[in-house]
Parts: sequence; structure tokens; C-alpha cells
Amino acid sequence: MACTNKTQVIENVRVERLKIPSELLTLKPLKKPIIENERDIIKAYSYLFQAYKECEINIQKIKELQEN
Repeated sequence: MACTNKTQVIENVRVERLKIPSELLTLKPLKKPIIENERDIIKAYSYLFQAYKECEINIQKIKELQEN
């Protein structure tokens, strides 16, 4: 029960479903790097940063879809 005596009528109900493409919801598995020297460390960080940026781009695209 509500705490008021006022009656409200809902005239219109709309349910929206957002279809997010599956390619925006999947990430490629990261490979465990083989580190033998400093150059390998730099490559590993570069690879990790690239994966992060791809994820960031996908999140931004999902946000854009939600706004439209």
C-alpha cells in the first residue's frame, strides 16, 4: 500500500531493448608473454595497452548505442 490517497493513472509504458553487437562484448584472450629481455617486456606492455585500448573503444561504442 502506498502512503498517499492520490490515484495515478499510467497511460503509456514503453520497454526498450538495446541490441549490442556481440563483437563489442567479446575480447580476445591475452597470451602470456615469454620474457627473456627488456625488449620482451616492452612488447608485452605494448600488447597489453593495445588490448586495453580496444576494450576502451568497445565501451565507448556501447555508450553511444545506449544514447541513441
